[in-house]
Amino acid sequence: MPKVTNQYKDARRDQILSAARRCFLRNGFHATSMQDLFAEAGLSSGAAYRYFASKDDMIVAIAEDNMRDVVAMIHDVASRQPGRPVGTVLADIITALKAKDADYGLTGPDSPCWPGPSTFALFGWEPGDAQSGVGPEA
Repeated sequence: MPKVTNQYKDARRDQILSAARRCFLRNGFHATSMQDLFAEAGLSSGAAYRYFASKDDMIVAIAEDNMRDVVAMIHDVASRQPGRPVGTVLADIITALKAKDADYGLTGPDSPCWPGPSTFALFGWEPGDAQSGVGPEA
């Protein structure tokens, strides 16, 4: 029996997660069935279950991938100009996330993960608070 390479496994995993993202964006988490995911990925149930035991496992994997992307953005933005105010760095990150969302549809303004007024308040500033030197409009 031929050995399956890690590259093949990674590609298959990515195929399944890409299909799951499309289904979740189109139908929502709750309205998407495992059958929808299998059909979107073009795989049998056995092939998909080999990589993910449940729809929840797919959601967690997508969230983990997205968080890795966000952490990479944070490192990138923060390292470009050391010594910048944290608020300015966060504003740049939010701008980058919005651009990525526009390109890939990762989230939306109704998502609890979307940077909005509650996110800004968490850091003690209002959007557009130019006098404080922080926020997306600063």
